[in-house]
Order: sequence, then C-alpha cells, then structure tokens
Amino acid sequence: MSAGQYGPPQPIFEPRLFGGGSHVPLIAPWLQPHERLLGIVAVKLSDLIRRPLPRELRPGKQWTGTLGAVQGAAEAAASAADAVEFLDFGVTRRLRRILRGAGLTGGWQSMAGQFAVAVRTGPDTSSTYDNERALMVFTDRRILLMCTVSTKKVPLFGKVPPGTPLREARRLGEILPGQLRSVVIRHTSLSERVDLHFADGSLVAVEATKEQARALEALSRGIVPPPRG
Repeated sequence: MSAGQYGPPQPIFEPRLFGGGSHVPLIAPWLQPHERLLGIVAVKLSDLIRRPLPRELRPGKQWTGTLGAVQGAAEAAASAADAVEFLDFGVTRRLRRILRGAGLTGGWQSMAGQFAVAVRTGPDTSSTYDNERALMVFTDRRILLMCTVSTKKVPLFGKVPPGTPLREARRLGEILPGQLRSVVIRHTSLSERVDLHFADGSLVAVEATKEQARALEALSRGIVPPPRG
C-alpha cells in the first residue's frame, strides 16, 4: 500500500531523516485504514530521567530449570551493577532536579511513566533498555511512539539496488486520545526541555529543538503546523 492511501497528499511536518527522504512511507504501514497523518516530531528523554530502565520494568522471557538458575545469577549480578550505577547517577540527578525540577512525576505506572518506559525499552527487547529518542507521530486518532532503525548494512563496494529500503519504522507505544493534556515549552540557555502533562496529573520531561518543540505544542492542541521549508 502506498503512503498516499494513509495520509494527506501534501507534505507534512516531520524531522529530517538520516540519509535523506521522508518518514511518511516508513510510518504508513503502521496506520489504520483511513487514519490521517498530521505531523511527526522528534523528541529525546530528559537526562533527569533514570537510565537505563529499572530492571523490574524490563520486558523479557522468564526461564525455568537450569536456565532459570543461570538467569537468576545473571540478574543478581546485573542488579548489583544497577545499584552502583543508580547510586552514582542518583546523586547527579538529585543535583539536576534542584536546579531544573523533576524529569518524571507520577511514578513508572503513570501515563508519563509508561511513556518513559516505552521509549527507554527501545525498538526490541534485546536492547540495553537505554534508548532515549523517539518520534511522536500525531494522527487524527492517536499519537504513536515510533523510531527508525537500519534494515541492512550499506555495502562498502558497489551500489544499493534502486528501491532497496535502508530504514524501517518500529512501534514503541501509543498515547490514546485525551491522555496527553498539554505541552509546555521550558527552553533555557542550558536546556531544550519540554514538559508533557498527562491526564492523570503525571509529567515527563523531554528535549526538543525550538522548531520541533513548537510543532509538538501545536499538534497537541490539534493545530497542524506547516511542513518544514
């Protein structure tokens, strides 16, 4: 199916795709029939939010028997490493919070927390649970959290056959209508912070350039920004 079947024929607001081209053909297969694409915004989780994702929040397969014992030992060693990392990062994060405010409120089970979990988990469960970037894809029905990944390596010699896709989109999560209450731009000389306020009162801080932040704020209010020049 072509991208034109899913979205408007005119260009939409979107960030520049690494290597050139448009995100629209990559996003199109993830849209529902007759769902209209309004805009795509690139965001990054604030450095105020813990990284990597706490181990108890990481999805994964549970093993039994011998494999379970091996996994348990590995989990114990990883948890100890996490504790050291969290202690070190926690001190830095507390200092940052004093100066810049909390990066996440409401806890991991809140709407904001689930947003952070979806982004941190990344495009697949074999990741390090330390992903920080996502695309917020606004449609007339919902907000998809997406990312793009390489599909295959570009050969060192020779040319890539015409029409060969070098990137594909992966779905990280979804924000349902009414869940995102407002977007507040809090840029300073030291930070490109943007706060996402959710309907349950929770908040998550992301970073976005001035152009992306303005588009994000507009899209959150149902206003479609003009495509980038």
